[in-house]
Amino acid sequence: MENVTILIQGKVTQETYNFYVEAYPQTPIVVSTWSNNKLDLSYFPHNLKIVQSSLPKICGEQNMNYQYVSTINGLGLVNTEYVIKVRGDEYYSNFQSVYQHLKQTPDKILSSPIFFRHFSHFKYHISDHIIAGKTNEVKFMFGAAKYAFDNELLYHIKDDKKYTYWEPEINLTMGYLMAKYPNEFSQKSGPQLMYENFDIIDLDKLKPYKVVANIFSKYWYSDFIPANNQSITDIKQLLDPIPPYNL
Repeated sequence: MENVTILIQGKVTQETYNFYVEAYPQTPIVVSTWSNNKLDLSYFPHNLKIVQSSLPKICGEQNMNYQYVSTINGLGLVNTEYVIKVRGDEYYSNFQSVYQHLKQTPDKILSSPIFFRHFSHFKYHISDHIIAGKTNEVKFMFGAAKYAFDNELLYHIKDDKKYTYWEPEINLTMGYLMAKYPNEFSQKSGPQLMYENFDIIDLDKLKPYKVVANIFSKYWYSDFIPANNQSITDIKQLLDPIPPYNL
């Protein structure tokens, strides 16, 4: 792979650290974690950079602010044209396939099919387990989401009451699209806007992998089945009014 960095963010496990430094010895790797995250760094390869920050005082629902801050801090150390952002408690193989996908669709942000929801199920819900794209665009995305979070810009009204979205993925997607399309966002179809700006990675090409869902207390070793986990696998499925899985 050329001109791409792997960004590992959040609470990083030793298992994840060891996997990436061994599997990608020639690819730039940035680890963005917390000052209280204890890692054995006795093996610190030449292609690795690390930033350790203090935890923000406000975590947000499902620790969404932690994700935004650690990702933004890590992106500050990325010097390549493309970046692949992953969580610190997971790992994936064969990022060459993601890199090729990036080259084929350079104007889109790639996401995984891990809880990428259909629009009729959850509006504006990409997956944040893997996010890849041009570094400047991913920076813009997380910067927009962080700004929206800090200023409480994202909410919905129900029974005359204001409710914020508790899903980090919705805040991330909506914050990005609202900032990128301030005039078109309220006028254009949500599924169409997502279809034009995102694409979905083929998870089968990334085996062996480890996927973690802390909210469900579950993990998968190369056996995550999107349809069994209310997830879509093709961005075109967003344009179908009926989800390809049972609700």
